[in-house]
Formats: sequence, C-alpha cells, structure tokens
Amino acid sequence: MLRVEQDDAVIFERAYGGYTTADAVPIGSATKLLSTLVILTLVKDGLLQLDTPAGTLLPGWPKDKAGITLRMLLAQTSGLPARSDCLESRSTTLAACAQEIARTPLRVPPGKAFIDGGAGFQVAGRMAELASGQPWALLMQTRLMDPLGLRSTGFGRTDNPRIAGGAQANAVEYARALRQLLPGARPDLIGSSLREAVVADQSGGAPLQQSAFGLAPGREALRAGFGVYRDRVGTDGRALEVVSQGVFGFTGWVDTERRLVGVLVVRGKVAEVWPVEQRVRELVRRAIPVPAR
Repeated sequence: MLRVEQDDAVIFERAYGGYTTADAVPIGSATKLLSTLVILTLVKDGLLQLDTPAGTLLPGWPKDKAGITLRMLLAQTSGLPARSDCLESRSTTLAACAQEIARTPLRVPPGKAFIDGGAGFQVAGRMAELASGQPWALLMQTRLMDPLGLRSTGFGRTDNPRIAGGAQANAVEYARALRQLLPGARPDLIGSSLREAVVADQSGGAPLQQSAFGLAPGREALRAGFGVYRDRVGTDGRALEVVSQGVFGFTGWVDTERRLVGVLVVRGKVAEVWPVEQRVRELVRRAIPVPAR
C-alpha cells in the first residue's frame, strides 16, 4: 500500500493485494527512526546528551569502548559489530544484551567507520533505560505512542526489544512519526535542533564499511543521519529527502522540499523493493511541485 501526506493532509492513499491501511507489519530497520525519536526525547529533556559516553551509564563498560558516545551509537559509527547473538533472543533482557555486546570485540576503533546494524542501537536503548529509570516498553509508550496516538505500533511482549529492527507498525501511524522530521510537527517531540540533527550527515566522513544500500546501484555512497539515510541532498548539503527502510519491504520517507511524508508497504526482499520505491518516489516528486516559498 502507499500513503502520501503533505502538510498533515492525506493526498494519496491506496491499498493493494489484500493490505489495508490499518494492517501492522514488521518494519525491520525502519524501527531505527522510531527508537531514535524515543531516545531524543530524553536528550530534549536533559536526561541524556548526544555526547554522553556509554560508560558513564553502563556498569562494567570496557576501556576499549570508552570513547563510544550516544551520538556514535545512533549514527552507527561506534565501531561495534553490526549484530550480536542476543539480538535474536526475546527471552533475555535489554540489560543482559547490552552487557553481551560490551564483551564483543570492536570491528574498528570508535568513530572510524560507519557500520549499519543493530548492536549499537541496543546499547543506546539500554542507556535510555538507565538515564530515565524506566523500561523501554514504558519509554516507547509514554514518549512516542501516547503523544502521537499510536495504537498498532510496538515491539510486542519481550524484555529484550530489538531497538533497531523489532517493531511493527502500519502506514498511518508510521507517517505520524515521519512528520516529526518536518517543521511544525504537532506535538513536537524533539524540537528543531534535534530534528536537524536527525537528517544531518552524522557519519563524520567515516568510511562506509557496511551500509544498508551497499548493493543498491547508484546509492552505495548514501550517508546517514540518526536512523535515516540521506537519499537526496542539496548543493548546500541540506537533506532534501531522507529514507527509513526495512528488510521486509517497508519504506518511509520524508521530502523536506515538498513538506511531505510517504509510506510504501511492499511484501518482499529489500533488494527487490529498491527499484519500486525509487520509482514511486520519483512519480510523487513529478506529481507534487515544490511549494512556493
């Protein structure tokens, strides 16, 4: 199905192949944006800072990882591996998973490479729990779901939510989250400076060692912000279009020029979805002009 909104108004919505607009589906790595928003509400409230070192909150954090900050975890430049075995376990806890990741050897020194994956976000989620004194499920409920009126979005019943890839959502609700990346979002969960940080290049020029788009022709060099990739960038370096995509074919995007958000739900492997979502977004740009300033 496809849903496109501009300035909070639905301008196109249609479901195909048995989908309905209310169907919640696994969204894979598109979860990263939802988790980013939750964590950044804590930054906005002063409970965390982007440059907070993980070791100031996590007990027993090893010295070789002392330089890893919340910013690096969200930007996926922490040097941690992409995955850990605990990400697959719903019977462990987020605390235990973070400790397992702490014992995992770094792939590169912190800040020296971009490695897309789930381990860093898992640590960031545990930092959020410790900084707030609340479990992730409660943070998700009170800081994202309740303010935005989300009812179908969530991680299910587990003490070890997969912070970077374990959520489900439907197109209607995910679009509400995407609108947080546009000025004028109501309610405004993260504020203007953090909203700009989400869509800015947060890679620090680090080599792209592992990218979600590494095998996508013409998109291998895409840089990332927090939980999103910068798919179209202006000559001034400003992100014109950012995308949040999951391995199962779920794609959300924000077009900052047109003040629109879109959600495309396709059941299929992400490599098969790439040309489809590229074509859909191209058609949307053709159909909807950039508003006069």
